Amino acid sequence: MGLTACGGAGSTTDAASAEPKETPAPAAKQYTSAELTDLVKQIKAADGSELMVSSIDDVAGQQDPIKELLGSMTIEPAECKDLAMAGASQSIEGSTGATGAKIDAASGIISSVAMVSGVPADTLEKNVQGSENQITTCSSMKMSMAGTTMSMKTEKFDGIGSVPGTLGIKTTMSLPDGQTQSTLMAYAIKGGVLISATASGKAAETGGAAAAGALMDQAAALVK
Repeated sequence: MGLTACGGAGSTTDAASAEPKETPAPAAKQYTSAELTDLVKQIKAADGSELMVSSIDDVAGQQDPIKELLGSMTIEPAECKDLAMAGASQSIEGSTGATGAKIDAASGIISSVAMVSGVPADTLEKNVQGSENQITTCSSMKMSMAGTTMSMKTEKFDGIGSVPGTLGIKTTMSLPDGQTQSTLMAYAIKGGVLISATASGKAAETGGAAAAGALMDQAAALVK
């Protein structure tokens, strides 16, 4: 009886060890800035025109007057400064990337797309999660400089492109003259690349989603 029991136990162990183990999914490709620049050069604006393209290295070495202006403002809550500066160039430490931008003279919409890679997938995911958290934290903001104060509200926005899992955000700024200006932002991760697109301007309320969505969809289609 003892031998039989031992034999049975051994067979069970052998059977368990023989079960196939799950093969870990291969890590997503990490693109270089040069590769991402080549991809962004293939993206066209909604009207079919080419974008002004820069690699992340070029952007880092350039002065950005919009970023400098917003950086000089007092923004409340303070942790919302990154969101308020969404139209300026943001970066993830150690990442690679490229950007493309278009100014539509007819509508006044400024649209842009960025493709970022070169870091682990969880780093990209944390970046998107941080943006999503700001929808609540920064639902109401104030920006002030030289005695002038402007208010801004933030909300979730759906309908920017068709990339699965896209996070959409809309900010609306109330200007001192009573007019408003909206900025639409979208974020999605595909194949080791964080794709983001923005559209801003007085006409962004009506045409921004289409402008940013066209850039998002094209960028995603280029990531294999």
